[in-house]
Amino acid sequence: MTDAFQVSERRSVPPAEAFSLLGNELRVSILLELGDAKEGSQPRPLPFEELRRRCDVSDSGRFNYHLQELLDVFVREEGEGYGLLYPGVILYQAIKADSFTDRTTVEPFPVDADCPECDAELEATYRNSMLVVRCPDCGALAFKYHLPPGAIRSNDPDAVLSAANVYARRDLLTVASDVCPTCASEMYHDVVPDDEKSSELEQAMPGPAVVHHCSYCKNFFCTDLPEVLIYHPDVFPFVAANAPDLLTDSLWTVDVCDPDDIAVEGRDPLRVTLPLRAGDERLDVTVDRSLTVRDTERA
Repeated sequence: MTDAFQVSERRSVPPAEAFSLLGNELRVSILLELGDAKEGSQPRPLPFEELRRRCDVSDSGRFNYHLQELLDVFVREEGEGYGLLYPGVILYQAIKADSFTDRTTVEPFPVDADCPECDAELEATYRNSMLVVRCPDCGALAFKYHLPPGAIRSNDPDAVLSAANVYARRDLLTVASDVCPTCASEMYHDVVPDDEKSSELEQAMPGPAVVHHCSYCKNFFCTDLPEVLIYHPDVFPFVAANAPDLLTDSLWTVDVCDPDDIAVEGRDPLRVTLPLRAGDERLDVTVDRSLTVRDTERA
């Protein structure tokens, strides 16, 4: 199968060169106008003159110079005009979503869930594009994940929390299948038992953790072991059949495994066994250092 997969050309633009193209207000305007151009719900290419008028530029030569600078990096030339290449679409969406510019802060607001440590009501905050659910009394961290600022525009706390849950679960499903949610390259995992965790990781989660990293785009984040394991292809069917709510309920309320019940069965090589509960059923899952499932047993 590998022999049939032939890359005809592997080419890249130096990052400094690509981003230097954006240091001009007119070029950003061109990207935005091309992204906004629609026919019904479908994108449509814009002829040169229409694009120039949309950008409100009278000097045709000056406009053409800046347009040509964007070609083959963010913009493509079509028979009917100009459109966005995929990198241009990603950049357009990031600008529209305020991913680079938004600095919204949301003061603590209540979450309809209790702290598993002390039973106090949890609360959420939003700052630097990060949603954090924490106990205000004992300080226990229940959830922390990146959330684009678009989710905050609803000004509806329930909608914000729902978006955070869906957004994080989408990435868990992707990561558990060894695919990087940022660049679609291969994702690698490092299971870290309690006694190997750093102090920062110890504060973030009570049981064994998993460090996920992409060697290509350097995407890097941590989850606790049970929450990512329920999306593992070898475990997902068991959870879906016996307790599908575990795949949709708010992550800060889901409890599939008591951290004290997780056992390190071996060190060299590492073997960690988790008793995952789904409804009235239990599945004992053993994983190695790389999050590969080595054994499953219905209990």
